[in-house]
Amino acid sequence: MIITNYIKRQLMTPGGYLEFLKIAIPLVISTGIGAIQLFINRTFLSWYSTTSFAASVPAGISCFAIFSLFLGTLAYVDVFVAQYYGKGEYRSIGPAVWQSVYLAFGAALIMLFISFFSDAIFNAAAHGKEIAIEEAKFFRIMCYGALPALSGAALSGFYAGRGKTKVVLFVSMIGVFANIILDFILIFGKFGFPELGISGAALASNLSFLITLIIYIILIISKKNNNLYNTRCVKVDFSFMKKLLKFGFPNGVQFFFDMAGFGIFVLIIGRLGIEALSASNIALNVNHLVFMPLIGCGIATSVMVGKYLGQNKYSLAKASVRSASQIIYFYAFCVILTLIVFPEYTIYPFSGGAESAIIENIKPTVIILLRILAAYFFFDCANIIFSAAIKGAGDTVFVMKTMIIASITLVIIPTYLVVIVFNLGLYTAWYFMVIYIMVLGCCFYIRYKSNKWKSMRVIKMDVIDG
Repeated sequence: MIITNYIKRQLMTPGGYLEFLKIAIPLVISTGIGAIQLFINRTFLSWYSTTSFAASVPAGISCFAIFSLFLGTLAYVDVFVAQYYGKGEYRSIGPAVWQSVYLAFGAALIMLFISFFSDAIFNAAAHGKEIAIEEAKFFRIMCYGALPALSGAALSGFYAGRGKTKVVLFVSMIGVFANIILDFILIFGKFGFPELGISGAALASNLSFLITLIIYIILIISKKNNNLYNTRCVKVDFSFMKKLLKFGFPNGVQFFFDMAGFGIFVLIIGRLGIEALSASNIALNVNHLVFMPLIGCGIATSVMVGKYLGQNKYSLAKASVRSASQIIYFYAFCVILTLIVFPEYTIYPFSGGAESAIIENIKPTVIILLRILAAYFFFDCANIIFSAAIKGAGDTVFVMKTMIIASITLVIIPTYLVVIVFNLGLYTAWYFMVIYIMVLGCCFYIRYKSNKWKSMRVIKMDVIDG
């Protein structure tokens, strides 16, 4: 009875369950279907070729790790939009979003430059000549799609920052469905198109990014949005770009080191052979599938914190974090239970096609890795929620420093020593991943409880606790 009354009270109150779910569910679905799209993409590749599948995860993670530096920077416009929206400065929202898009042009040029070194990057990883060729193909073509990918992510902040996440879901679904269809056509060469294999998977992703970008532009510059949010004001504002870089770049660096840690982890694991790499790839695919909904929850948390701090209502910002954490811990319980009790069911999608020849051999290894994943998943939830909460206020430098130190000292260096220097095997490397996630979760929780984020803002305003 007490629990029921508490849930009812938390459901309707400002900053409560209902408000959080209204913002988070479309984001969870959009990031979830994005994870499903990536899952299907790699499953298609596992049916197409063992080599393509083995190459897709290291190349994909490596590309996204570099993407993430820019993506984290540009996507931080969400917090600016949320605080402008909370304060009532609606006419500042449209111009702010376009500055993020302009920064995406510079980021795309950097990605184009990096693409020239694709062969050198993956030859250095020493995964074998055949796999390295496939990795370089995928990485290079994904770099070519940086502009639509980053620009679309920046424009999504116009809706996500105001809590209008149903639009983000709508656009994401169109992009994902287009990607899956294009994957099937271009990987296997259907309907008269050439069979492109792993190159087709990368090209399909780039075309889907372009589709979502076009949709966002059409929606945002509509007359209704322009009248209220000044969305046709596309004048370059270097002062705002500087401010976005001040707060957003640490967020991008944090995102980069998080992804780079995983990327280097996978590249080094590849030294253990194709079976160890394939087992880790499957476990990381499952990890990606269950983790991506947390990204949506993290964005929702930052948006709610930003909105209420923009209204000078610190107490409601804190209530938003409490609601988010309680819902996410329930989700974590369900995921952990599944991974411990029914891990074999998550392996079935990979059992067909070219990968079936080795799946039975690596299944016991994958099950152990999935249970290791279960051991750190609760702390990964804390990592997402409490880092999102303090970033919603503008505390991005602390998150960046913590991520850099933890990634280097608990993932990159230990994985190198465990695999290459001391040859301690796959499981020992994964145990350090558990320690890494646990440390991050604890650090961000402690920082959140310190309340130092209470007086932080990314926009100009008098800070009080209303």
